[in-house]
Formats: sequence, structure tokens, C-alpha cells
Amino acid sequence: MDTKTGSKTQKALLILVTTVLIAGIAASCTLGALAVQRISGQEARIAELSNTLNAINGGEEEAVTQEDDVAVGGEYYIRSTLPISDAYKSGSAAALSEKQAETLSMASDVLGEIIKDGMTAYEKEKAVYDWMCANLSHEGGITVVVPTASEYSAEPYGVLKYGQAVCVGFATTFRMFMQMLDIDCMVVHNSYHSWNLVRLDDGEWYHVDIYSDVGSGRCANFNMTDEMASTGHEWDRDFFPAANGLEYCYAYTNAVALDDIYSLPALVRKTVEQKPAPNLYFLIEGLNKQGQQVLGELISRTADAVADYAAANGRDMWMDHSISLLEGRLLVALNIVEYDTEDVEPEPGLGEEEYRLIDEAINGAFGDTPGDIEAEGWLESPAEAEVAV
Repeated sequence: MDTKTGSKTQKALLILVTTVLIAGIAASCTLGALAVQRISGQEARIAELSNTLNAINGGEEEAVTQEDDVAVGGEYYIRSTLPISDAYKSGSAAALSEKQAETLSMASDVLGEIIKDGMTAYEKEKAVYDWMCANLSHEGGITVVVPTASEYSAEPYGVLKYGQAVCVGFATTFRMFMQMLDIDCMVVHNSYHSWNLVRLDDGEWYHVDIYSDVGSGRCANFNMTDEMASTGHEWDRDFFPAANGLEYCYAYTNAVALDDIYSLPALVRKTVEQKPAPNLYFLIEGLNKQGQQVLGELISRTADAVADYAAANGRDMWMDHSISLLEGRLLVALNIVEYDTEDVEPEPGLGEEEYRLIDEAINGAFGDTPGDIEAEGWLESPAEAEVAV
């Protein structure tokens, strides 16, 4: 037997032995209470043997990136909505399920309200972005009335019906709108977050993260380049297309030249007096390495000053920033955020009349409230009373 054949035989035997051991240990875990105290040790042994098997087979297989049918946060699945967008473009909903048809109806109403004849692809995209930021909110509160909120808040049906979404819901709903409008769009994702890539008339892709902008709609994460999106986002760049366009990059097209970086604090100070404070975008060129360090320190300390100034005036405000190198110039984006309780709509609650009706229904069914039962001596001893509580 030559060395190569012997190696293959050894490998096969190791795989067989390891597989049998894993199966045997896994089976022993089903014996119930007699083995409970050993489960943790067995799990560790299974993991060890699994690693051995992976090593024999040449290592663990890398996960393959795909756009749809993947879970974000281990719970929210990205699903295709092509049947809905195709039905919109064809004008026939005959092939749709009842839920898909309802989703199509709600989405069509939105587009009928915000899309006008003669709009460019960018104008349509911006109209959808503005509508979603203004009319949708982060998931929360619908779990009381919708038992499967995690599913509904991650798909366009629930997002449009209940007005609340997790990041997957924002991303899939935006993609559905774009596809209905014949604009190329993808859902970008990692293990914990999802957003969009959209391709506009210049043939370039742009990042759009509506989840991060909802509530403000101030375009802090609208039409970003890869470099801009890399601040706070991670994704598989080998799978998703590169986003390097500038023609529709919101921060770039709205940036002004800043010749004196030391004027930045005064410009920020002026901005914080406005409600809401607008985003600031600057293009700076000619900075050497030391100048860039000065700029970074200046922005950091200005952010601290914003927070201190706000606190001293009874406000809750902070400043986020990103710095990108675009065409040899630094693009500085400053996003000044304020949490204002006056601008937050209270969650819908129950009034006195609702509570009165609830009490009336319960008392009508059970006769008396638990407090009345205890007060009337229905509990025969202190011990019984203690158990009942």
C-alpha cells in the first residue's frame, strides 16, 4: 500500500470513528433525567469531535452569501416580493395570495399618492424615502395585538398595515417599492442589520439605510458611497456591488467648501439653535496628516461641547460624524440629533372608560374582584391567604 492510499484509508477511518462517537453521544443525551448532569460535558465533547471532523474534512465550509431567504438577528427573514412588484407592473393580481394582494393594494395607494409624472428615478427614490421616514416607525407596541409581530414587522405586509418595522421590514419594503418603480434595488445584510443598495440613472449603486433615518428623515444615511456606509455598516463586499457614485450622493451634492477648519465649531453652534438642527456637510482639501489629526480632534471636542451646551439648557442633544475621502477631498458629515419628548407621540393607552368596561366585564363574569373576595373572608386562614397571593 503506498503512502497516498494509506493516508486516504486513515482519513476514512477517522471520519467513521468520529461520526460514530458523535452519534453515540447525541443518542445518550436522549436518555432523560439519568443523564441531565452530564449533558454539558457531552455537548463539549460533541463540539470537540465536530471540530475534529471538520479538520479532517479540510475545515468548516464558509457560509455562502445570498440576498434572500436569510435570517437577520436569527429571527427576521429577508423574503422576495417579486410577485407583488411584477403584479403591479403587469396590472394583474390574479396570481397573488390574499395577503400579497392586500400588500399590493396598500403599496399602490402609497405610490399613487407620492409619485408624479415626469419624475426621475432619483426623485422617485427620494419620494419613497421621505414617505417611509415620515409615516413608519421602529417596531414596538404591536406585539400586544399581533402575536406574530416579529414576522409582520419584517415584511411589507405588516410594515404597511401596522406602520412599524424592524430593519428587515424597512429594507424589504423599500426594495419592493423600488422594484415596483423599475429601479434596481437589493437588500444588503449582515448577521444583525439590513439596509439597501439602489442603482440610479448614472448606473451607480448607493447605500440607503432608512431604519437609521426613520423619525428624522434628514438623509444622514441616504445614498451613501461604500466608504461613507462603512462607518457603522459591515457587509460582504465580494457579493454585493460596489457603491462609488457621487452624482446622487446626498452628502456630497449638499456639501459646501470649508476653507478654515477652525470655523467649524461656530457653524455647529449656529446650527444647534435650529429645530430640528439640519445636517452639515463640508468638503475640505489640502490637509496634511497633521491637519487631519487637528480636524479629528476639533470635531470630537465640538461634539462634546454640543452635548454640554444642550445639557446646560435642558436639552438632550448629540453629534455624530463621518469623514470620507472622495476625489482627493475630505467629505465631513455632521449629524446633530436631539431627543425631544415634546416631539414624541405617546403610545396609545387606555382611558378611564376602557378600564371601567374591563372591570365591569370581569366582575360580571366572576362576581367580585380578588380584593373583594379576600375582604369578605372567603379565604379561611392566613396560610391560605398567603398561598393565594
